Amino acid sequence: MSIPAVHRPRPARLALAILAALSLTACGAGSSAIVPAPYPHQLAQVRIAASGDVIPHEAVKAAAAAAGPGVQGWAALLSHVADVFQSADIGFVNMETPVAPDHSHGTHAFLFNAPVDLPQALKQSGITIVSFANNHVMDQGWAGFAETLQHLRTIGLLFAGTSDNAAQAFQPVITTNNGIKIGWLGMTRWLNGNRNPSDPAQPHVNFFPYPGEANGAPGATEAQVLAAVKAARAQCDFLIVSLHWGIEYSTTPRPEDVILAHKILDAGASVILGAHPHVLQPVETYRTADGRNTVVFYSLGNFLSNQSRTYIDGLMPDSEGDPRDEMIALFSAVKNDYGPAGIRVELGHVGILPAWGVNNRNQLATGRAKTPVIGPILIDREIPALQAQLDALNKLPQPLNEDQKEQFVALTSRLKLLDDRRQQIVARVGDEYITTPPPLPAKP
Repeated sequence: MSIPAVHRPRPARLALAILAALSLTACGAGSSAIVPAPYPHQLAQVRIAASGDVIPHEAVKAAAAAAGPGVQGWAALLSHVADVFQSADIGFVNMETPVAPDHSHGTHAFLFNAPVDLPQALKQSGITIVSFANNHVMDQGWAGFAETLQHLRTIGLLFAGTSDNAAQAFQPVITTNNGIKIGWLGMTRWLNGNRNPSDPAQPHVNFFPYPGEANGAPGATEAQVLAAVKAARAQCDFLIVSLHWGIEYSTTPRPEDVILAHKILDAGASVILGAHPHVLQPVETYRTADGRNTVVFYSLGNFLSNQSRTYIDGLMPDSEGDPRDEMIALFSAVKNDYGPAGIRVELGHVGILPAWGVNNRNQLATGRAKTPVIGPILIDREIPALQAQLDALNKLPQPLNEDQKEQFVALTSRLKLLDDRRQQIVARVGDEYITTPPPLPAKP
């Protein structure tokens, strides 16, 4: 079930308003009577774009270095989708890495660290807030954790799910846009066997462990989390909760997380943004006990990573490509005037842009490419562009020369890949959410 744009007047009410206007005109030519706007009508809105995991695998770092120096190279990896975030009021992703060059313990599989250029590029690409509550938050130790927070503050990139000390844990970040206060509350159910420091004055991550699965590390209980959600909602008009949960590479949420999601929404949240599985999971709309429309993105999947780098469409099972299936979630917080019933801030339109994680590792291995290329693209932008190129080739004098034939084969293969992956995404999240991508910005 999709959620309609609730700020739009109902047709019946709109018709009544039009009839009233016609009646006033007929009864008195030149009448200056003003017909009031039908209820509900929109007073303001905040548009939000959100996507999944940013993971600085070594191949991703190499692609950034090949694309340009410093921030420029990292931003280039996101250039095909940056306009979506830049045109929103708020952009969000899950930053699945510390940023701790001064306290590095080194990197290897499952142990991450990123240069400061990465969060700077995220901000340049339209990301305004990240979740830093995930299982990799302490990959570079407690000192690296603290260093990351310093860098994010210096850059001016907001972060949810962590705090400077234990006393500030589970406090929301509040953003204000267009007069609407949005709260962001982040937490993780996994810490890779780590734990918060015993010193309450050191930085803490909001840890909400699965019972019996925390290796003895202390964390919040469900009752404490629900109390934190209620307290956060009291501080804002609209609450978004980011949760690092579930099972890696599972395409369905854990049953207990579905129950938990409904409790969090009933406690006051309007949106849940899920991460950790690295693949897409279903999207659920939920009507709360107090009558609010809410939505759960159980897993937004990856956004920038090197996972599933060797996938070949048609030669491997579809599931092998799942970590490269992506989406950008679009939704809004809308302030509506209901007249005598008051003013409420509620969930507006919900949409999804299907995306694909480009990775030319196979072309590099066979010598068909010389430079690594990694990064997200919007499938529904790419498919029409590819089809237009194929149409242009078909209009050329036949038969095609060898270069043209090679181009035709490459375009056909890429078109089939994206069409196949789009079908996988739609099957996972539902076609009722699919939204037409915005037009590309005009070139200067």
